[in-house]
Amino acid sequence: MKTMVVPLMAAISLMSVSQAMAQSAAMDTVPAKPDAQVTFMNWSEQPYSQWAFRNVGIAPSLMVPRAGDIVMLEEATDPSIADLSFDYAGKSFTVREAMTGDDTDGIVVLKDGKIVYEEYFNGFGERDHHLWASSTKSLVGLAMGLLVAEGKVNVDDLVEAYIPELKGTYFGNRTVRDVLNMVSALGYTEDYENFEPGAVSTEYFRRLGFIPAFDLMATDPKKDDTPRGILEFLPRFDGNPDLEPRDRFEYHSPNVDVAGWIIARVSGMPLHQFIADNVWNKLGVEHDAFFMSDVAFTPIATGGFNTTLRDFARVGQVVVNNGEYNGVQVFPEAWVKDTFSLTEDERQQMARSNYKDPAAPRFDEWLEGYKNYLWVHDAEKGIGTFRGVFGQHLYVNQAENVVIATFSSAESASNAARETNKPRLAAFDAIADHLK
Repeated sequence: MKTMVVPLMAAISLMSVSQAMAQSAAMDTVPAKPDAQVTFMNWSEQPYSQWAFRNVGIAPSLMVPRAGDIVMLEEATDPSIADLSFDYAGKSFTVREAMTGDDTDGIVVLKDGKIVYEEYFNGFGERDHHLWASSTKSLVGLAMGLLVAEGKVNVDDLVEAYIPELKGTYFGNRTVRDVLNMVSALGYTEDYENFEPGAVSTEYFRRLGFIPAFDLMATDPKKDDTPRGILEFLPRFDGNPDLEPRDRFEYHSPNVDVAGWIIARVSGMPLHQFIADNVWNKLGVEHDAFFMSDVAFTPIATGGFNTTLRDFARVGQVVVNNGEYNGVQVFPEAWVKDTFSLTEDERQQMARSNYKDPAAPRFDEWLEGYKNYLWVHDAEKGIGTFRGVFGQHLYVNQAENVVIATFSSAESASNAARETNKPRLAAFDAIADHLK
C-alpha cells in the first residue's frame, strides 16, 4: 500500500529560534511555555535539542539494564587540559573553546583508564543520559564480532543466509562484510535536511522516528500491510545503478539496521537484550542504558543508544584494551584488532569516497578507513572514533591509552560538514599528544 507522507520540512529543518525562546531554556517551567515546549517536530533543533537529547525517552524506547558491581573510574585530574592550546586551520583554540564552540554538553578524558578531565555544560551532568546517535553503529559492529568469534556469522556470507525475509532483495544479495563496511552501493542519500516526499531516504527516516510519522503510529498492522518499522522497510531498498558494490565507502545508515537484524536473528534475542547480556552487564557501568525504538518497538541499531557520559567512555576503554575491561574479555581481541587492520581494498574504498575529496564539503583529513562501523584514523596506532550526528564522539587511541568521550547538541546534524566540529577532532589529537 502507498505510504502517506506528513509535512517534512517543519520537522527537520534547523529553524531560527524566536526572540522569546532565546531568553529562556527548553522545558524550563512547569508547565512549559509554548515557545519552550519540546515536541516531535522540533526536538532535533537548537535550543530544544539540549533538553531532548538527554530525554530521548520522549520517543518509544527499550531498556538495557545494568548488572553486577559498579567499577568506579579512578581520577587523576589534570586541570591544564581545559586550557590546553593548539592550532587548527591557522587559528588558535583551547580545548574548552573547541568544545563550547560546537555546543558540547560534556567531555570526559581517560588516560590509562583514569579520569584526567571531565567538564559539563548547558545544564548537562554526570547522571544525565544522552543520545549516542550514530555512535551506536560502532557498538553494533563490536557486538557482531561476538557472533563471528563463535562461528555463528561468517562475514563473507550473503545477508540472505541469515535473514530469509531479505532473500532476493538488494540487501539480501550483499555480504555481511559489505554492510559492516558500508560499501553496499545503495541507491540512497544520507541527507539530514532535504527530504523529498515519498523518496526511500525520506521514508526510512520516518521509520527511524527522526521525522515524525504520525500515520505510521496509528496504522494497525493487522489491517494494513504498510511497513511500519525499519526492518519491514529494508526490502524496499535498491542499489545505485551507477556504482558497483565494494567500490567505495558511502555513509548509509540502513546498513546497520541489517546488521542489527542479523544479530537478533542469529542470537535469538532482540538487539537491546543481546547488548545488555553480552556487553552492558560486563562493564561495571554506573547506570542503565536504553535504546530508542521504532513504532514497531525494534531497537534502532543505527543510532538509538543512550547512556551517561562516563559509561560512554567505558566503552571506549574496552576498545583501547582490545576488547578487555576489568579482567573480562568483553569483545573478541581478534575482532578489535581486525577492525584496525585495514586491507588495501578497504583503504582504497575510503580513498575513493567523498570524505577524501579535498573539494567536497565532507572532506575529512583524519580518516584512513572505515571498518565494522569504526572511523579509523590511524590503523597502525589504533586510533579511531565512534561518531554520531550533532557531535557525539568517542575517540580511542590505543597507542597512548587515551579515551575521549563527548556528547553535544550542535546546531546541525552532519559532523563532517559542520566546520565547528573540526576543531573538536583536532582537540582530540592535541589532548592525546599532551598526555604522552
